[in-house]
Amino acid sequence: MISTLQKLAGLGSDIGHTSSSSINFNANLPVSIEVMKQIDSTRYRLKLGRKELTTKSSKNLKEGQKYWANFSEKQGGILTISALYKQPQLFEKDEYFLPLDYKHFFDSKTFSYSDFKAFLLKQLSDDSISKTLFKTLSYMLLALSKATIHLPLSHDGRKVLLQFQVQGDGTLLFYMALDHLGPLRGVLSPTELHIATMYEKSFHYLQKESPKLGMITHITLQEEISPLFDLSDIVLDLKG
Repeated sequence: MISTLQKLAGLGSDIGHTSSSSINFNANLPVSIEVMKQIDSTRYRLKLGRKELTTKSSKNLKEGQKYWANFSEKQGGILTISALYKQPQLFEKDEYFLPLDYKHFFDSKTFSYSDFKAFLLKQLSDDSISKTLFKTLSYMLLALSKATIHLPLSHDGRKVLLQFQVQGDGTLLFYMALDHLGPLRGVLSPTELHIATMYEKSFHYLQKESPKLGMITHITLQEEISPLFDLSDIVLDLKG
């Protein structure tokens, strides 16, 4: 089942990069944006990839916050955004991600909680690690204390946040966040995969790509999807 999550995380790897010089505003998938500045009541300065632009939003946006959204270009070159959804705190900050591939943790078809915990404790005991890395590993350990595997990984310029919990019946409850698919949540068994997505564009993309997963896949639309673990769940303040 772990290999299926790896395959799911790898979907869209060919569209995971945003060009600084060319952006398709009628994109086939959601985009990740950062609010740089609020200009007036409806206009905002946004950052998309390495490009900055000004556009309107009827929804109040927070400066410094990152969102998933749909972009479109109307007649006259007016850019509009819709279906904005705030990204989890543990996804929006690049420094919370480890520059590792999933193969670093999943070198077999099984996953060991005890080995994962031992890895985290060993890394945290190293006095030479940076404050940022210490914070990231601490978040991972705190998630583990809540029976959640929290893996924020960045590889080949792509961020993927994977969280999962092993259920009593042996299935995996998982959450996954990607820049160009938005948040996903689902249940994985040895024979079937159930995925929920918030964006219709992601829904159609996953339908098209699902044969690559190698199992029966059911995809649905869901109004809101929350992570299994986020900073709001942390009692111990590690911000220092």
